[in-house]
Amino acid sequence: MNRGVDYIGVTVSYLCHDGRGNYLFNKRGANCRDEQGKWDNGGGSLEFGLTIVENLKKEIKEEYCADVLEYDFLGYRDVFRD
Repeated sequence: MNRGVDYIGVTVSYLCHDGRGNYLFNKRGANCRDEQGKWDNGGGSLEFGLTIVENLKKEIKEEYCADVLEYDFLGYRDVFRD
């Protein structure tokens, strides 16, 4: 089964900050599926069997080698890609 073809893909997006007004962004690499070279907040596909919070913690650990100290739910948005 293919995400986006056989079922809807869901992504968890996040903003990381140090509590002093500094935010962490990453620059999208040449191997990204789109928007190469653009600055972006973090995110990753929701994996089957994980909660949103579990997935959030997993993605931040993978991408930034950091543990989540606190988190706040900021909302959601619908984005549909072709």
